[in-house]
Amino acid sequence: MRRIPRSLYEYWAGPGRILGQAPRVAFLLLILLPGAAAPAAPATGEPPAGGAPAPPAGNVAGGAKTIELHAGIPGVAYIGQPLADVLKKFPDAEVAPFAGQEDATTVKVPAAGISCIVVGAPDHMKVASVGFNLEGTYEGIGEGGFRTREGIGKGSTVNDLLGAYGPPAEQVTERPRGTAPRADAKNDPSLPQKYQYASDGGAVRTYFSVENYRVTRIVINDLAPLEQHIVKGRPKK
Repeated sequence: MRRIPRSLYEYWAGPGRILGQAPRVAFLLLILLPGAAAPAAPATGEPPAGGAPAPPAGNVAGGAKTIELHAGIPGVAYIGQPLADVLKKFPDAEVAPFAGQEDATTVKVPAAGISCIVVGAPDHMKVASVGFNLEGTYEGIGEGGFRTREGIGKGSTVNDLLGAYGPPAEQVTERPRGTAPRADAKNDPSLPQKYQYASDGGAVRTYFSVENYRVTRIVINDLAPLEQHIVKGRPKK
């Protein structure tokens, strides 16, 4: 297993079998979100006194909130989107090099609940990983009020997830920093569980982060450009 040092983002790389294919390396953008103790209703917004329904927190460009599995939000934040288009839609985005690389950059849009990693030549960078925050706030990234076309969003449970998409291609448990491996970690609901689903052919993987049985985040990863630029392209130490 190859490890990439933690910064705001971390990739998990390990052998994974995708839809019966030979083992390959999968890369997952991992922005951990704190678990919440109390259940929450879907973020539909409640009408203020004498007014129209309030919009969900973190409205994104054009009001689009529906996430397409293995793609993102078309026209807003999606796999293959040019960096210039991301910055045009979100001029207040926070942009920083990833791990000191010239061919990989992190983009955060805290108010919209969106984070990305874009890779490629400096003048042709495109989104290779895009994350959507469903619940809570982590490192300044707020909730985005997103839902997948199948209805998974804030307030969804792991049972809702399995009902919508079936068993995942792989399930990974995140180990807290500085702790020893545990044989029962997969059965501890307080530890973030990554439910990974592969696209046809396995080129893209979407994972749902689950804490305390609740879905908190959705991340979509285009594996080939991440492998090319994040792992193979990292500076040698």
